[in-house]
Amino acid sequence: MSIKQTLLSDLKRMGLAPNHRFGQNFMIDEQALNDLLEAADLQSADRIIEIGPGTGILTKRILDNVDELMAVEIDQGMARLLNEDIQQESFRLVHGDALANKNNLHQEIEQFAQRPWKLVANLPYDVSLPIILNALALPLQPQCIVVTVQKEAAERLCASPKTKLWGASAAVAQSVGEGRIVRNLNPECFYPKPRVQSVILQWQVQQPMLVGFSPWIRGLFAFRRKVIPRALRDTGIHRDKALAVCASLGLDAGQRVEELAVSDLQALFHAVQALE
Repeated sequence: MSIKQTLLSDLKRMGLAPNHRFGQNFMIDEQALNDLLEAADLQSADRIIEIGPGTGILTKRILDNVDELMAVEIDQGMARLLNEDIQQESFRLVHGDALANKNNLHQEIEQFAQRPWKLVANLPYDVSLPIILNALALPLQPQCIVVTVQKEAAERLCASPKTKLWGASAAVAQSVGEGRIVRNLNPECFYPKPRVQSVILQWQVQQPMLVGFSPWIRGLFAFRRKVIPRALRDTGIHRDKALAVCASLGLDAGQRVEELAVSDLQALFHAVQALE
């Protein structure tokens, strides 16, 4: 049977259907699955977290390659299906929301992530960005992230300064590593077909995130179109100190926040922290 036929058979057997509220668009394209797994470069000793496993199409392929997989599924029916179909000791299923709140992942994800791990998943569109950014902010970040996401979300994370899509999310993600779009995915790669274009996104983590950088950068980017001293003033830094910081870093005080590269933003963050 094709992947789609297997998926439909599994759903029928359990009396289930894709739930739009949970963003369930299941990957049914053989080559897309292969490309995602190749980008993840799975090794037997890898520990994997998968968010939104659904009926286990990707899950079973991951388990063919690694010794330990934790999957987090919010849908009770899908969780029941997975528990019935996958009995391997290397598989651990958590029934719940991957996001404890906007700024935190599920407690069991954070516990699992206390030893080296990778994030490999066909992510639900609505939660893809907070999951990726929260994962990158953990004390022990994933060694890499390989996920399917909405194309627009991937382009936002990979955006460059001085471009329309450049923003706080890109600055935060790029402060710890580098991302690339592995390939585009047409709606036909999924069932049901989404109304948007998707991609496989790979993020290679290269360094820890500076403690406090993420909330600081989001506060600063609330004034992204302002020049640096004025934006800093609006975050609570006295104008004279803001000008002194710019001078010490060699930054043009007439430059807008949205024009700064990640390295400049990190240097600015260190300087402001030293002031405080």
